[in-house]
Amino acid sequence: DQLGIERAVLAGNSLGGQVAWSTAVRAPERVAALVLVDAAGYPFVPSSIPIGFQLARSEWTAPIVRHLLPRALVAASIRNTYGQPERVDDALVERYFELTLRAGNREALIQRFPQNVHGAGGEDIARIRAPTLILWGGRDRLIPPENAAHFQRDIPGSTLLEFPELGHVPQEEDPAQTVKAVEAFLASQR
Repeated sequence: DQLGIERAVLAGNSLGGQVAWSTAVRAPERVAALVLVDAAGYPFVPSSIPIGFQLARSEWTAPIVRHLLPRALVAASIRNTYGQPERVDDALVERYFELTLRAGNREALIQRFPQNVHGAGGEDIARIRAPTLILWGGRDRLIPPENAAHFQRDIPGSTLLEFPELGHVPQEEDPAQTVKAVEAFLASQR
């Protein structure tokens, strides 16, 4: 609203994907298209949860996370979300670590977990009518790949692309491959 944008293509990964599709449900006239990347929305049981998430969501360890989150735990958490953990290098770990030091970021992570109920509002996904591209990492251990099929089933005319070797953040793990898919989708919307 502040920028005066009436309609936009919304894209989001994980919780950001849930924000994107929720916007398409609540304000469909404002959403020209959606790109959902390993999006939250349906109930799921992770096969693995990054250690940083585990610590931040525990009432016993969250107070410690507010003040202390070593690089090694950040690195382990990133590797946990990648389908190919060997792609995680020191520069990536440093970037994530620096993000954890920004004012409010650790507190926001801690507060997010009790607010997020897996699958809350998922019944609304079937109301989405915006053209939708669903991208999913076949090795996502946080939000299982079978959830991608649920999105495709419930969003009429949606397109699903799965990247078998990638994890929860495919746009980060292989930007060239995922951007190519998004560019092709956006070109088809013109």
